[in-house]
Amino acid sequence: MTRNPRFPPKLHKLAQDFLWNADHVLADSSPFYEKLARQIANDPVLLKLAAHAQPHQPPMNLLFGAVHYLLLRGLDDPLKNFFADLTRKPDTQDDPYPIFRAFCLEHADEIISLVSTQRVQTNEVARCALFLPAFTFISQQLDADPFAMIEVGSSAGLNLNWDRFAYLYGAEKIYGVTSSVVLLECGLRGDARPPLPNELPPIASRVGIDLNPNDVFDDEAMLWLRALVWPEQLERAARLQRAIALAREFPPKVLQGDALKVAPQLIDETPRGTPIVLFHSFVLNQVTERTRARYYDLLAEHSVGRKLFDVAIEPSTWPAPMILTQFENGARIQKTLANCDHHGRWLEWL
Repeated sequence: MTRNPRFPPKLHKLAQDFLWNADHVLADSSPFYEKLARQIANDPVLLKLAAHAQPHQPPMNLLFGAVHYLLLRGLDDPLKNFFADLTRKPDTQDDPYPIFRAFCLEHADEIISLVSTQRVQTNEVARCALFLPAFTFISQQLDADPFAMIEVGSSAGLNLNWDRFAYLYGAEKIYGVTSSVVLLECGLRGDARPPLPNELPPIASRVGIDLNPNDVFDDEAMLWLRALVWPEQLERAARLQRAIALAREFPPKVLQGDALKVAPQLIDETPRGTPIVLFHSFVLNQVTERTRARYYDLLAEHSVGRKLFDVAIEPSTWPAPMILTQFENGARIQKTLANCDHHGRWLEWL
């Protein structure tokens, strides 16, 4: 993208971010948002709204999430006619941008308030279909010994219920809890077959960590999670609601705090004979490189006398790699297990 002379450096960088997302994230996921993102990239007024995002938070997701949230709360506006989840026959012929822009200007104060205070805590349960083969791989290394689980950036903790979900990979049999209300379907790519369990790996304990946990019993917090789902993704939205219902039946334990402080404490509190698996997705990409490095250094420091694993989907490239890091007595071994879709739609085991 050639630098627009109307844009200061910060807005130019933000415009590049919108265009990158349009090309690499939205193109095959949300034609509606893709169209909007390309036009926002040339609109300094709306870019300034998105620029109110907190440091290391994704401005595009927050802007779209804020608009979607206001509509889901019941604001009556012609913009609803373009949202596939808000009308039976969404308008796919007319240009949505003038109406979208007018909505943003009319509700600028509310949008700024949301963009500047909310966080992108998508809590995409479909990513559990990516994690399951990794957990199975680790369980095989441990001869099926139970392990403690810690999710970093847990949001509402929906993914902590991963062993209460059903899983379908292609046309194969259903894995996990076949009667679960949450069925995750994941396509397989490539020649290698991922390890899948006849019986789910045994769990000794489970807990999540988040700077700002979302309470599954807080309807407004759950509506924000819903607003982060893209309008065309009706099944994804329905799956989220089913996962929330399951979490209200089996409430996850999520601790509030900084993972750099809380994770070492949880590791030290775990009996030394119990292996520990930490997992996270699209969390460390929201912090500085220095913080990411410190996180892994802390895991190495606290792996003395114990087995510790970290499964990460934290893309710096596209598609997203899933990386397993094994720690023991301060040493670490890293292995890329798979490439995968950011919303769990497909997996390529390596």
